[in-house]
Amino acid sequence: MGSAAAGRQAVKTKPCDCCAQPVTVAYRFQLAPAKGWRFACPACLPAEQAKPGYRYGGTWKGSRH
Repeated sequence: MGSAAAGRQAVKTKPCDCCAQPVTVAYRFQLAPAKGWRFACPACLPAEQAKPGYRYGGTWKGSRH
């Protein structure tokens, strides 16, 4: 028999586009349609939400990918 962890996937991380810290949950957003999509960690998101043109685009979770 294999180990208990053999069937589990590792939790993935993604760097925050604002602070560059690796996170397991990131929020997709854009500030203007021409600027493209970016990812913010929970700590950086409030500052991005306060900027003009903020648009939410979904939540990325490392445990699902």
